[in-house]
Amino acid sequence: MNTSPFKVAGLTGVSMLALVGAGALLLAGPAQAASPASTARSITASGAAPLSGPAVTSTDGSAKSGGGGAASSDGTIKISGSTVTAGANKANAQISGLNAFAGLVNVASVTASCDNGKVASAVSGTPSLGSKGSVAVGVVGTTPDGGKSITALRITINAGKGVPASTIDVGYVACGTGGGTPTPSGSPTGKPTSSPTVSPTSSPTSSPTGKPTSSPTTAPTGKPTQPPVQQPPVVPPAPPVPPVDDHLPVTG
Repeated sequence: MNTSPFKVAGLTGVSMLALVGAGALLLAGPAQAASPASTARSITASGAAPLSGPAVTSTDGSAKSGGGGAASSDGTIKISGSTVTAGANKANAQISGLNAFAGLVNVASVTASCDNGKVASAVSGTPSLGSKGSVAVGVVGTTPDGGKSITALRITINAGKGVPASTIDVGYVACGTGGGTPTPSGSPTGKPTSSPTVSPTSSPTSSPTGKPTSSPTTAPTGKPTQPPVQQPPVVPPAPPVPPVDDHLPVTG
């Protein structure tokens, strides 16, 4: 008698594994591509006065936020305040009180937004640098992971001889175009790769062992039938026997 613990309803462990694998394939849907990261930065500067202000990045769709003022180490570039947020395919940056290079640059406020790949920006108080530099507003770009980006204000200062130029980016945001948190978009497409390969290997291992639990509860209602009784044949009486003379006659 086979009593293997791996047999259930006539299936062996091998066939059970095959069924489990088939179910896993049916449940598995198409792989979802990773959504581009969402990023918001208040201000960055390179060159003569490096600066990196408050910034946040969301890579998994969760909401991130930050903010505050910032200034370069020598104080030549600074902002009085900022608010930056990033989440699932969304990013926003608000900056106030930009001042740089002893009043050469003064900007009251800068905003930038990215919503499912749609970017926008606004600048209040755009500076005019003339020959001392250049100003660009609403610089749109594409991120390495396929998202959209915009820099609300980019300022480039022409430095003198022997002094590196300075580039200031104010209000940078980037996000993906997924339209929100990715969700499965189709039905499962996987198919089982194999059928169970093992058939039941044993018959039922025991016979019924129970006994009838009750006797008939109703007595027969009919009467037994009997064959007719055979009567012995009638024999007629034997005829009477005549008397016999047992005396012999006497002679001479």
